[in-house]
Amino acid sequence: MISHQLVKSYRYIETILFPPNSRPYGLTFSQWIVEWWRWLLSIPKESNPAFDMSGSHVSEKQVNPNVWFLTGTFGGSVVRRCKIPLGKAILIPVINYECSFAEEQRVTTESELKLKCEKEIDDIKNLYFGIDELFLRDLSAYRTRSPLFDVDLGKNNILGVPECTTKMISDGYWIFVKPLRIGSHKLISSGSCRSGRIMIGTTYDLCVQ
Repeated sequence: MISHQLVKSYRYIETILFPPNSRPYGLTFSQWIVEWWRWLLSIPKESNPAFDMSGSHVSEKQVNPNVWFLTGTFGGSVVRRCKIPLGKAILIPVINYECSFAEEQRVTTESELKLKCEKEIDDIKNLYFGIDELFLRDLSAYRTRSPLFDVDLGKNNILGVPECTTKMISDGYWIFVKPLRIGSHKLISSGSCRSGRIMIGTTYDLCVQ
């Protein structure tokens, strides 16, 4: 049985998150996912935040006036330390997956891309998300799918495909944190995919200033 204190923490963390059916800053979660992917894929691998082990590249191309994008990893766990401007909301995937025509040569339709993403995310286990000493007990409501969208893939992109413009779709679990108070915060997310064979975990030691 979950303790009274844990229930209190669970309820409190939801008050500092945007609900999945909301429209933070005028966009739906699905629309924000498209913006997140376009941001991430615009950054070459050598300076991409998803491959950053320390947090030194967290500020790359953070141009949105309201939202700061954070990333997970492409496998394994990492601890990142970084600063975030006061007043910025945070969009971060707990775990996510994308498919594009540039990567999937045998996939030719939107429905096939969607099905491949769904199968990968249906296999996710051990989801966790917490801020400071607060956590989400159930992340099922936070699964969000993107529409099919266009994305530009430049040289040395993180997908490892030739430079091109392609169509992509994404599925996964996303958390949208309202702007945090000034000071230090610890944000932890984790999960496993491929029936638990691949573990992904990210800890951010944030300084909001």
